[in-house]
Amino acid sequence: MRIGSLLALAALTAAAGCGLASVLNPDFLQAVGATATPASLPGEAPALVVEVENSTGHVVDFQYTYRNDESEVFSRFGALADGGKASDVLICPVQELTLGNVSDLNEVGVRVRLGAETVNDAFIEVEAFGVLLRDEINYDCGDVVTFNVTPSGDTRSGFRVFAYIRRSGAQSFTAEP
Repeated sequence: MRIGSLLALAALTAAAGCGLASVLNPDFLQAVGATATPASLPGEAPALVVEVENSTGHVVDFQYTYRNDESEVFSRFGALADGGKASDVLICPVQELTLGNVSDLNEVGVRVRLGAETVNDAFIEVEAFGVLLRDEINYDCGDVVTFNVTPSGDTRSGFRVFAYIRRSGAQSFTAEP
């Protein structure tokens, strides 16, 4: 009966043009996980956003791994068409992160498919990213880490990975001449 009363109250306040937050105690709403202003990413949410972008002109297969605060390692795999982007939200704390393997920085994290771009195609292994990104050094909870796979004349494979970190709370600005 209490849930029915709460739903009826929510319907009445919505019909009257009021939000539920204006009727109920904000501390109560926060305790049940319903705040008046939701956490946003990047920003104050207790998570890290990890993105992989494909700018190669081919299909790519990727793997990134991360380590939590209990030293457990988790892997994410995917495939992206040219111009594609994959995004994941990882609950903090995320102690370490890399494209490839956090336990072996020499392990390849990206393969570029050639030919008809099917799983049976020949592929090129992109040089290992080789950098271990660390919490509170390279990124903080609430940030966005983007790995971008792009063509490069500076590598043997002809491709390279760049990591971009968008800091939470960073102000956006427009440069004017």
